[in-house]
Amino acid sequence: MRENTILLDDTDWRILEILQENARATFTEIGLSVGLTSPAVRERIRRMEEVGLITGYRPVISYGVLGRQIRALIALKFKSGSRAAQSPEFSPLEPLSDIPGVVRAWLVTGDTECFVEAAVPTMKALDGILVKLHDFGFLTVTYMILDDTGEKRCRQL
Repeated sequence: MRENTILLDDTDWRILEILQENARATFTEIGLSVGLTSPAVRERIRRMEEVGLITGYRPVISYGVLGRQIRALIALKFKSGSRAAQSPEFSPLEPLSDIPGVVRAWLVTGDTECFVEAAVPTMKALDGILVKLHDFGFLTVTYMILDDTGEKRCRQL
């Protein structure tokens, strides 16, 4: 299935930059910054949403404020002989959504099946996640996240 495509002009890119800086900016505020009326800004944003370029607006969570200062990136690989490794219909992402402390997961290619990001308050809590992953049939390699740039903004090439 081919994804929708969209060509953005310089004004569209500026609108996209403003929304990435502050998704709660009003059409009026954006319009003042880019030299358009509110309805014109609304129409450009609607077009970006319609083709699937903008897929949602959500808060960015600072897990440290919630007491989850320990962040880890965990590489998961199926144990040979595990039920998951032998079952082609098994999705490695399925069991991850129910594990407290798992905040994001990526299905990838290469030597591992997926990567998991965890945010937890203690090493004991991280160990609990690793035990659950082991119980699902995964071998794990854990990397501690020392610093995070956050998601990088999409910019014009």
